[in-house]
Amino acid sequence: MKFRAERTEFAEAAAWALRTVGARATLPALSGVRMEVAGDRLLLGSTDLEVSSTLSIPVQAKREGTALVPGRLLGDVVRSLPNAAVSAEADTDRLHLECGNARFDLRLMPLEDFPSLATPDGSTEPAVMKADEFAGRVAQVARAASTDDARPVLTGVYVEASSDDLVMAATDSYRLAVLTLDWQQDVEGTVLLPRRALDEARRSAEQLGGDVRMTLEANQVGFDFGDRQLVTRLIEGSFPPFRQLIPSGFERRLEVERADLIEVVRRVSVVGDANTTATPVTLHLTADTIRVTAGSGEVGQAEESLPGTLEGDDLQIAFNPRYLTDGLDATGTQTVAMEFRDELKPAVIRPAPAGDDEPVADFLYLLMPVRL
Repeated sequence: MKFRAERTEFAEAAAWALRTVGARATLPALSGVRMEVAGDRLLLGSTDLEVSSTLSIPVQAKREGTALVPGRLLGDVVRSLPNAAVSAEADTDRLHLECGNARFDLRLMPLEDFPSLATPDGSTEPAVMKADEFAGRVAQVARAASTDDARPVLTGVYVEASSDDLVMAATDSYRLAVLTLDWQQDVEGTVLLPRRALDEARRSAEQLGGDVRMTLEANQVGFDFGDRQLVTRLIEGSFPPFRQLIPSGFERRLEVERADLIEVVRRVSVVGDANTTATPVTLHLTADTIRVTAGSGEVGQAEESLPGTLEGDDLQIAFNPRYLTDGLDATGTQTVAMEFRDELKPAVIRPAPAGDDEPVADFLYLLMPVRL
């Protein structure tokens, strides 16, 4: 394997491949990046057995071949390269890199130990979404997925595609995010995707722009960004019947400026007890005022008021401040509506149009209150 590449392209490609390297894997080969010169392209690939990534960049190919390079070392090297073209040549056990006056010899890893990279089988047509829309929708929902591997099903994002709409849902048992999109595409299926994989796809969409082609298959889902692809395996198990958790009505409805409430909750919550993960904030709701309080006499107390419009009786209800601000932020609209039954039942946050002509997404964020 021998090639010459532009420094910026090579460094960006290596950095992107490194995001799915299995750094803590028990199989040493998973910590490597597979490099292959074929034709006039350099193909890079990596996997942690959950998510696989592949990409290619144009190079001046001088000899085809394949090598497995230690990922962490490759990353350290490419970040330090001077601003010059990169020349690379691999022999039986070394990768020789030259860039300007810099020279590097990197010991290669056994290529035969590296697993085959997952690729879409081509049996299904992909759905196409604009990259910015895809990234925004994933960001709305994925934040509600659990980070606790003790319950793997809750670390995933449920995706249900039909001929009419696309539903995405995530929950960690304390909160639930559900998004429904119009879906005029000939793609159907139900999958449970790892949150980490979707976050990688979201970051790639934000970085690359253009279109995202999403392929739903029986055991995996692929995301195609042109010359870059991500493929993730699915989570096994049944996602909770989340639709049963959504209240069918409410007794109180609050409308408030989203950014104002986020700012107040964050400011007031700083007096929380350092020995607890999240001291709750309490919302004291009246017809035209929201008073937000937090803290105790032992640690410190804070309160601040802001305007809001409440339909229904006064209410006092407490929430985890991070979960609350996550839900408010996810709506993305200037004004939000919060729907309540009472102080012990879950609240629902929805985007609210600022005017009659402002479109809003079919999105809801259900949040369990904290019992005081």
